[in-house]
Amino acid sequence: MALHASLRLACLVAASAVALGSGVRAQQPATPSTSDPEIGKKLFVQRCSVCHLPALGPGQPRSVARALDGLVKSPETEAAARVIIQRGIPQRMPGFQYGLDAADIDRIVVYLRSLK
Repeated sequence: MALHASLRLACLVAASAVALGSGVRAQQPATPSTSDPEIGKKLFVQRCSVCHLPALGPGQPRSVARALDGLVKSPETEAAARVIIQRGIPQRMPGFQYGLDAADIDRIVVYLRSLK
């Protein structure tokens, strides 16, 4: 009798875990699109703007690093931008391979491509 009750309890726990697990997956937020420049802009502001911020107006100091307007315009320059963001440039720019995943780097590149 005790074995039968234990077996029922184990089945109930297992069924609850399955139901709970499937509910958790259904409630997870969707992965942000990699094609929306606004999402890439937010990442750029968080990670890149410290050095790549454009001048805030006439007579204002320029950024430490190069302005990126119009830099990414073709598949080749997109690929180069991805590599630079991931690996960095020795002595000039840190790489973000450990701080950004590939999708986040793609989002930043989409934003850079939107800059004219």
